[in-house]
Amino acid sequence: MAAAPTRAKKRLGQHLATLRDAAGKSLLQAAKELKTSDSTISRYESGHVLPNWASVTALCAFYDAGEQDRDTAAQLWENASDEPPRVRLPAGSTKAFRTFIRAELEADKVRTVQSLVVPGLIQVKSYARAIEAAAHRFYRQDVRLDSHVNTRLNRQKRLENGELQLHALIDEAVIEREVGGPDVMEEQLHHLLTVGARANVTLQIIPKTAGAYGSMSGPCTIISFPSPVDPPGVYLEYPAGGAWVDNEADVVRFTTMFDDVSLVALSPTETAARIGRQIGALGRQ
Repeated sequence: MAAAPTRAKKRLGQHLATLRDAAGKSLLQAAKELKTSDSTISRYESGHVLPNWASVTALCAFYDAGEQDRDTAAQLWENASDEPPRVRLPAGSTKAFRTFIRAELEADKVRTVQSLVVPGLIQVKSYARAIEAAAHRFYRQDVRLDSHVNTRLNRQKRLENGELQLHALIDEAVIEREVGGPDVMEEQLHHLLTVGARANVTLQIIPKTAGAYGSMSGPCTIISFPSPVDPPGVYLEYPAGGAWVDNEADVVRFTTMFDDVSLVALSPTETAARIGRQIGALGRQ
């Protein structure tokens, strides 16, 4: 699998490229200094490859970088080195979905509006399997269902260890739909109560009485990053794939829409009570 640039690696690469340009050095000259190829230096600067620390210090010395620029390079290299490991994606994943997953790995906050299913970050395995099994017509025949389920579960690790914040607005119909049957749905609803009690998770049910809300054209997920230089992006999901949106004006529309919907949704306390009543209804069947 080809290496993919990340925001932290790109920031380091851009800094090294700026230092090289200021020093009047070419890619070939930098490559000769490191006894490597100019294409390798180019991959460093594009963020596709993270150079080791020895290469960073050697390039800073070759570019005659000042103390402040060296300190900046050190901080950027540390940030890039601390990035979370990549999630292994099923074969055939779309470019937009790969962009979304990379963004989610680098994010510090996820906001999502879900009108059809429980958000993937808080699905239990049995629920995720039921969802993927129902959607098998949209997958390549050579891709196992388990690969899709495992990808979804692996994405949950950053939420579980507190690195990621989640604010989910979930349509009331989602908790009423018995995905996988009553037993699976009961397990999923209990899990919602558990994760909803965490400090880094906010769950709100959108009641049917709220009427129309948002665009109602499908789920959307807003990804925000810890660095102010990285603007948020939005992932729109649909049966045949998805779309990644990062145009500033469009992103603002989605974030303001999210805020609007959160105002008509139940509070987290009311949401927990509503989920509890739904668990009770399942138990009476």
